[in-house]
Amino acid sequence: MKSVLFEPYKLGGRILPNRLVAQAMELNCAGAGGAVSQAVLDRYRSLARGKWGLVFVEAVSITEESLARGRGLILNRKNLDGFKRLVDTFKKENDRGLLMFQLTHSGRLSGSFSKQIKAYADNDNDIPIATTAELHAIRDAYIRSAELARLAGADGVDIKACHGYLAGELLRPLNDRQDEYGGIAENRAHLVSSVIKEVRKHWPDLIVGSRISLYEGIRGGCGTSGPDEVIEVLDDILGIVRHLVKAGADFINVSAGIPAITPQITRPAKDMYVSLYHHFRYAKLVRDHFADVAVIGSAYSAGRKRAASWAGENIRKGYVDLAGFGRQNLADPLYAVKLAEDPDGINYCKLCGGCSRLLKEQKQVLCTVYQNQGKNPDVYHKEHKTAS
Repeated sequence: MKSVLFEPYKLGGRILPNRLVAQAMELNCAGAGGAVSQAVLDRYRSLARGKWGLVFVEAVSITEESLARGRGLILNRKNLDGFKRLVDTFKKENDRGLLMFQLTHSGRLSGSFSKQIKAYADNDNDIPIATTAELHAIRDAYIRSAELARLAGADGVDIKACHGYLAGELLRPLNDRQDEYGGIAENRAHLVSSVIKEVRKHWPDLIVGSRISLYEGIRGGCGTSGPDEVIEVLDDILGIVRHLVKAGADFINVSAGIPAITPQITRPAKDMYVSLYHHFRYAKLVRDHFADVAVIGSAYSAGRKRAASWAGENIRKGYVDLAGFGRQNLADPLYAVKLAEDPDGINYCKLCGGCSRLLKEQKQVLCTVYQNQGKNPDVYHKEHKTAS
């Protein structure tokens, strides 16, 4: 089962050396003004040495106004040289792996230190509803950021529409806006689909797709059939995906839940394999309905030592094309190369939630287990020469 993980895969005209994906994990360690810091460079150098087929750069904000993290990354002209260094640092260590920027607007999940806006009216009167003009501007900001990602040398962009952030909030049946951004599925998908369409039109060499939560576990959320429903019925969200694929998406990165509200859906707990199986099912459903788009599955970190076997099985059976690991790539950035060369040396994620607590507390995120034990991935790299 594991051998299929190291087969190449063609994505958007590029060839991935393997099927292992390092999902975006926010570290909250950018420099002043959202600039690429040395800590950020070190993080992605380690992932490059890990020989992942595809790596997503964490939740890069398209705006300085609305930030979920006080030290989150911001992609703008001022920070462009730093992002170029980030790409160069990664490619120097791994010229075969692909590096993509995950572009985001944090919306209502922006910190209290930042501008909060929401997609539609609800009981939280302290957060203003985004106007049509604001959503137009946000759409344009996504497009500008995609161009900057290309100028930085990134292989592609992920339009983040999951986990409760603004683009994902727009997708919900709860979104009853009366403009082109609300109501019917086509309108709710409009912000993301129009960005994908513009990227495909202007920069056809740039891989583009979106990470979405197929089922959020809230009333009227993604994966329900209407604004007053909570039971999982996926017809509506599949209709949303259909518009993204029609717009030209190269991939759909399948997730679930909202970490701030339904974390047990997003991050299956230790030994709660049934929750992980739901992620397998969500990815397979997208794969079954959309033959011409790459499907990235999520939550494999929860499988720990069994994850590689399950990922290989799902790929072999055609349920998914690529296997995504989030917490595991934080616990051990060298997971992919160790899986191939030294499986006994893997630092498996303990699923303790320490990294999530640090993020919630607005602290710099790291693996609270292995970093505290001094098992730094760069030390392992030097001792075992895994990048040679």
